[in-house]
Amino acid sequence: MNNLPKRLVLFIAILTASCNILAQDYNYAGIWSGTANWGLQKFVLSIELHHKGDSLFGEIFTETHNQKKFAKYVVNGVVSNGVARVNGTKYISKNGIWCLPGIELSSNGNFDLVGKWKANPILNGCIIAGAGRIDLTRKVDITSPVAEQPVNRAVHIANSDSEGNTLASELQKRNYYALIIAVQDYKDASIVDLGQPIQDAWALRNELIADYTFKPNNITLLQNPSRGEIIEIFDQLTVSVKNTDNLLVFYAGHGIWDDKIEQGYWLPSNAKKSSKAAWLSNGTIRDYIRAIDSKHTLLITDACFSGGILKTREAFTASKAILEMYKLSSRRAITSGSLKTVPDKSVFIEYLIKALKNNEQPLISADQLFNSFKYNVINNSVNGQVPQYGVISQSNDEGGEFIFLKK
Repeated sequence: MNNLPKRLVLFIAILTASCNILAQDYNYAGIWSGTANWGLQKFVLSIELHHKGDSLFGEIFTETHNQKKFAKYVVNGVVSNGVARVNGTKYISKNGIWCLPGIELSSNGNFDLVGKWKANPILNGCIIAGAGRIDLTRKVDITSPVAEQPVNRAVHIANSDSEGNTLASELQKRNYYALIIAVQDYKDASIVDLGQPIQDAWALRNELIADYTFKPNNITLLQNPSRGEIIEIFDQLTVSVKNTDNLLVFYAGHGIWDDKIEQGYWLPSNAKKSSKAAWLSNGTIRDYIRAIDSKHTLLITDACFSGGILKTREAFTASKAILEMYKLSSRRAITSGSLKTVPDKSVFIEYLIKALKNNEQPLISADQLFNSFKYNVINNSVNGQVPQYGVISQSNDEGGEFIFLKK
């Protein structure tokens, strides 16, 4: 065992659960979440599967209950003889020592997967034996693969609202991208770890997929990334995002404001309190947002001093105004506060997600979304934080608006 490479220290494979029906009659597509055990170790699991014919593909996220170690990886596989089998093929991100697993799942036909799992040797896997239990519940039903999801499902606009229907029809043709960044564990012991960002990031991601036209393959979620990893994704977005696409960027983690140079910063996981070398400045963030050639970019930040990136505030509501505003490019931000600290347990993200979930309008602008929950944040935060909305300074904003489109 001592001769094994470090990455072959942990292996998880899910063994067949008891099953009353064949998987051919059961659609495994969906976002599943729950828990699993390996020996004395317990894990939190989130599994996203897409099911097309006998083929399966998707992603799995697993982390320890103390949220100190996690892994996210891509899986591909097949359904055969009542069992769904997938193998991990590559990592998306990880913290700690993990191995790519082989997984078997089966269902009783309800919204739960319950069964046993154990470790088995596979290519790129691990050979440490183990056994345990898995309990999963389907949280979001994905009835078809991402590429085949229906294109036009925003059907609640009144026939007389020609402007709304024109914009809804156009938005169905556009790609919605999201970069979701959560930093809660810091390598520098002098920077206090946070408890909520990763959980909040996953909640936002799942809501965008469940109720809005964000496809899973167009969402990147970074957990405890370094400064370099954030920059790499920004670089990729400058290539992949086109001038007809829309981009949402979300950050939850520590923020710092430097009074001497009047500059705000995000603190990636490798940031040091004593040095700005690994800090990510508002100026750098603004430069990337300006460089990404999207039609609309909306930045949402849940961090201390996040309001330092803003310049102005504006408002509008009517469908005709939304249509006109969409024609103009925008670079705007919603922040959890201005130039002050915000608490670790975020009422901002709680009410943001609740506003997205409770929204019944097929089209809602970023400004309308903000106004629907800002007073809930003010009234329920422990330190009276006041969320902000406005233009990102010097980012080539032309007066337009980011529009969320419901499914």
